Amino acid sequence: MKKLILPVAFLFLVTSNSCQERESPIEQPPTFEETESEWIRLAKWDVNSNFSLLSPLNQSVSTPDIRPFHAQSGNYLSSSGRYIVSIERNEGIVRFLDTGIENHQDHGHEYSVKWLNATAEAPLPTHFSATQGNIVIFNDGDGSVTLARESNMIAPGFSPSIIADFGNGVHHGAAAWLMGNKIAVTFKDETVPGALPQWVKLINTSGEVIAENPEVSVTGIHGDASNGNYAVFGATEGVIVAAANDDIKLIPNPDPLEPTSGNWMGTIRANDHIHKFYGYARNQGVFAIDPEAGAIEPVFLSNNIRSYMLSADGGHLIIQTNDNLVKVFDTATGNELASKTVTVADEVAGNQRQSFGEFEHYRQMSEENPVITASENFLYVLEPSRTKIHVRNLKDLSTVEVMELSGKVSNIMRVGFQVK
Repeated sequence: MKKLILPVAFLFLVTSNSCQERESPIEQPPTFEETESEWIRLAKWDVNSNFSLLSPLNQSVSTPDIRPFHAQSGNYLSSSGRYIVSIERNEGIVRFLDTGIENHQDHGHEYSVKWLNATAEAPLPTHFSATQGNIVIFNDGDGSVTLARESNMIAPGFSPSIIADFGNGVHHGAAAWLMGNKIAVTFKDETVPGALPQWVKLINTSGEVIAENPEVSVTGIHGDASNGNYAVFGATEGVIVAAANDDIKLIPNPDPLEPTSGNWMGTIRANDHIHKFYGYARNQGVFAIDPEAGAIEPVFLSNNIRSYMLSADGGHLIIQTNDNLVKVFDTATGNELASKTVTVADEVAGNQRQSFGEFEHYRQMSEENPVITASENFLYVLEPSRTKIHVRNLKDLSTVEVMELSGKVSNIMRVGFQVK
């Protein structure tokens, strides 16, 4: 029997080692460098509104020889991630900056940064909407609508068009593009006092009304967004949904929303890649809007929200509170992915929003967050020193990179795209 002990022990060790050798190695999660797109850039502005582009992957900075942005301009990103639309509201001028980051779906190209020669001029350009390569701006000063197509912007003769004098009245309104080259736009009932409109109608690019529903009338409308199939407008009694098939309907407010000051959704956000919309009510929080199901459901109830945004592909909803708690939700499932207090640079407009009048508050909430921005997978957060940017994973808000800046930065914005 003793002769058998050594061979059996030997066989056990051989078998054990053989099993260990066959075990799969532990897989490490992909790094920031492996996950972030090479075509993502951070646009950044210094205190004098001078513009530069930062590449997150190699942290190289390009500073184009262009004139600075207007100090008070509202700056928005086109749906392709290529163009920055700069609205000088009081001056009545809209300018277009080409970042040169061109998306070819499976690859990209990078060209020189430049201001386009063409501008759009109309009184008080205010509400911005971008979807499916179409840019629409509602001009409060005369009720006109500015339309620009990204596909035409690279052409030497590019000129945005102004759709005016179609009988919608002068008011504080909104407009958005829909499939079929239609514009969903607000109309004012002149018998109703105040600056807000009461109806939404569809017009063509000549300004002719092609669809309306007189039964869908509300006390006031503020803010909208579109994904091309639907345009959703915030309204006192609910949200007005205008569809590309010419249907116009009202989804009534559910509890706790109501048509009193601060309790209805006056800001709406959307993304071309998702079917849900996200509305914000000053006193109540953020709500998910499903235009197909005709449903509105709360996502995060709070009267302490500073800003909210969608990631580049719409896959993540990011909410920032006034005390800098950041929450991230998966828009496909509605699940909360992460919640963490972050260190973030002060944002003057954010501090003032609670003291703004209701419409000014909602207008500011519609603007891009100047100190937090998101790509498809990562959140970029400007530190209080304004000389560092923390990169956080949107899945858990862990820091994956800290980028040192050569000087103080005032605003940041994600531009570019993720290659599919």
